[in-house]
Amino acid sequence: MSRDDPQFKLRMPIELRSQVDQAALASGRSLNAELVARLEASFLTATPGDSLVSAARARELMALAREGLPTIIRNRAIRAINRAVSLGHSVASVSLHDLSLAEGLSEIERSELALPLTQELEAEGYEVAWDGASAILIRF
Repeated sequence: MSRDDPQFKLRMPIELRSQVDQAALASGRSLNAELVARLEASFLTATPGDSLVSAARARELMALAREGLPTIIRNRAIRAINRAVSLGHSVASVSLHDLSLAEGLSEIERSELALPLTQELEAEGYEVAWDGASAILIRF
């Protein structure tokens, strides 16, 4: 990106600004570069394009998308628990099949992804069993 690219002012809630600042710091990018990377990643998946991104850019966008996986999985787990509770069930099942974790991540990467959520749920008294990379069973 160059200084010749068009500029515009952007208003955002302070909480969102703080999140973007933290993400930029963690990724080693400027605030602007972080916002551009996230926007670019969202359009990459939303509209199938005919242009090929470089392998370096693909790795960068992949890393950005991977940062969101823990939140996606955690949100699904919470929704599954709430649904199970509302139905009077004592087990919640979280489907992860559509995330293709077995194909896209190594066993070590999947373990690193699973650990924080497993620890959080177990700390709250839940029993957690991962069914490979395709589902989580949560008992309470």
